[in-house]
Amino acid sequence: MSFSCAAHKKTPFDQHIPPEQTQSASQSDFAAQSNKRKIIAQYAVNSLGLPYQWGGDSPETGLDCSGLVVYTHQMADIIVPRTASAQFENGRIITIQNLQIADLVFFKDLKDNKNYHVGIYMGEGRFIHAPGRGRTITYEFLNTPYFLNRYIGSRSYL
Repeated sequence: MSFSCAAHKKTPFDQHIPPEQTQSASQSDFAAQSNKRKIIAQYAVNSLGLPYQWGGDSPETGLDCSGLVVYTHQMADIIVPRTASAQFENGRIITIQNLQIADLVFFKDLKDNKNYHVGIYMGEGRFIHAPGRGRTITYEFLNTPYFLNRYIGSRSYL
């Protein structure tokens, strides 16, 4: 199995940097974040079975891995960078032990260190992603040898 994600021109990402987490987050902030996680997860689930499309960022035309992230986050009013590598570089670091629904999981191709791949964590060790040409958006498990060997980290924009 291999995966691919579209490469696009780099643009400034300062507007994509997630907010700093503070200890004094109010109850309403927590509820809003929880609601955004639910929205992202619901749109990811609704995308299951849609075709992979290199450079795609719309359910109507198909989605690539980073396009799936852009689309689901837009539905929750969160702007993220367009490419998987920029999403990895700009997100807030999350340890694998602290993953929550809607956090992003990242992988690198073992043969080509320049290619990043991203999925949306759904809980219980599962994530949704757009795996590549000729395939559809699907669930996978983080603990499979294929993905464990390629896992490089997790990020959040919430």
